[in-house]
Amino acid sequence: MDSSLLPALLARQATSDSVQLLLHLSADLPWFSGHFPGAPLLPGVTQLQLAIHFARAEKLLTGEFQGMDQLKFQRPLRPDDHCWLILRAHGDGQLRFEYRLGSAEDVDTLPLASSGRVKLS
Repeated sequence: MDSSLLPALLARQATSDSVQLLLHLSADLPWFSGHFPGAPLLPGVTQLQLAIHFARAEKLLTGEFQGMDQLKFQRPLRPDDHCWLILRAHGDGQLRFEYRLGSAEDVDTLPLASSGRVKLS
């Protein structure tokens, strides 16, 4: 993915079962343009695409997109937000992801913005 389409990666934490990436969603990202005028937010399809991109970059998974489920969008991600993207790969070709709003290091205490599961072959 072209780097001009990516949020800034500010920090990375790895645990035994996940990778956590602190992202800054710059207002300059093209994803915010036109979605929605006057109240921009990061589209759900973009959140999904970014989760897959970063999971591949972290070598958590390979393969082609086969589907998704359990998608939940609870809070919007807006221009200039900081958020943690938590990625967990499972041996069955599935990736679970969460976006949590804020930049505190205790990620589990931050409000959940969205989550879901992606299947790859």
